[in-house]
Order: sequence, then structure tokens, then C-alpha cells
Amino acid sequence: MKKILVVDDDTTIHQLIRAIILIIGDIEVDSCYDGREALTKALADSPDLIISDVNMPDMDGLSLAQKIRETPAIADTPILLLTARGDTQDKYHGFLHGADDYLVKPFDATELQFRIKALLRRAGRSAPVVETKLSAGPIELNPHRYVAVVAGQEIRLTASEFAILRFLVGKPDQVIAVEMLLSEALDYPARTGNPQVIHTHVKNIRGKLREAGTEPSFLSSSRRGYMLVTVT
Repeated sequence: MKKILVVDDDTTIHQLIRAIILIIGDIEVDSCYDGREALTKALADSPDLIISDVNMPDMDGLSLAQKIRETPAIADTPILLLTARGDTQDKYHGFLHGADDYLVKPFDATELQFRIKALLRRAGRSAPVVETKLSAGPIELNPHRYVAVVAGQEIRLTASEFAILRFLVGKPDQVIAVEMLLSEALDYPARTGNPQVIHTHVKNIRGKLREAGTEPSFLSSSRRGYMLVTVT
């Protein structure tokens, strides 16, 4: 049985999310009311997914996401942020702090179920597999550690960032449409994912590459989609 930790300071939101999750079935739901409590619970019993509000007292959702990514024991836990903030910059900050997905309140119950199912499938699919290395062009991926190695530098990625980069590495020098990345890399059902999720994750990947001293010119974009360039 999967376990989801819901973090929000509003008890009504907890009741709503719990009801939506229970419809999916075979999922245990635990609740926390601020980020600090959630971090303690996650360390004591690692959940399969954390759904967190952004605006909370003591420790907000952005700080919680960042702390989780900085804590090796739970760093790979998928994180879905729920917030009333809906503009592009707020979403970017959410992804920058380590969120895998972002849903704006008020949200549609069916859409939340789709997002939850996709994140749980993605996390399950990222368990140790036969492959030990994936590489194309300047990138080598370690699928066991969510790590990309470029020019000798290790770059830590979230599960969603890794899934996108792994898909591009698997199809080098091909333009991959955003819709395909949503459905094939991130497991969203057709026409349910938000293209901005891909754009922001790729922007975040590029930022991490730059922080590691690598210019990400090999990760190209166009109106049609994204491509990992290995032929110059």
C-alpha cells in the first residue's frame, strides 16, 4: 500500500484531499499541519508522495521541499505543491525548491487524482532497474541516484527532472514534443498535463547545469519541443 503525507494548515483541505485520495484506493493518508512537523514525520516513516500547501506557518511548503531535497534519506520523495499562487514565477520558485509538480487551488478533483497517480507511477518506475548507466553526448545518467554527470561534475536532479532528461538521453538528436514528455516521461494521461511543467523543469535543469559550470547549449529548444544535441 502506498503512503501519502498531506501537509496543510487548513483542516478542510485535509478532509477534501483525503476524500479524493481514498477514491483512488489502496493508499494510506497521513496528515501534518506545518512543514516542520512534516519533515519529522517523513524522516521517521518515508512516504511515497508528499502533497503540501505553500503558505503555512513555521515552515512553508517551499522550505519543506528544499529541506527534503537536502536530506539524503528522503531526497527522492516526490513532492506536489498545492497553492493559491498561480503565476509563472511562483511555479518556477516551487520547482526551483524541489517540487515535482504544482497545482493551483481551487483544483479539480479528477486533475488531482491524475497528478497523484502519475507521481506514484513515476516514483515506482524509478526503483532500481537493470540499467546501470545511460549516456548521450556530454551527459551520463545514474538511474539509481537521480544523478547526471557532465564534464566530471555530478548534478543532483529531482525525480521529474531525471525522468525528462532520461527520456531525452534515450532519444538523442530528436526533437521531442512537450506533450510526449508529459505523457511518456512524466506519465500524465493524454491532454491532462500542463506544458508549463515541462518548460519549468527544463529551465531548472539548465540552471543546475550552469551552477555546475556547464553551459547547457546541448539541451536545445524550439517551438516543436526539446532535443538533446550530440551531433555538432
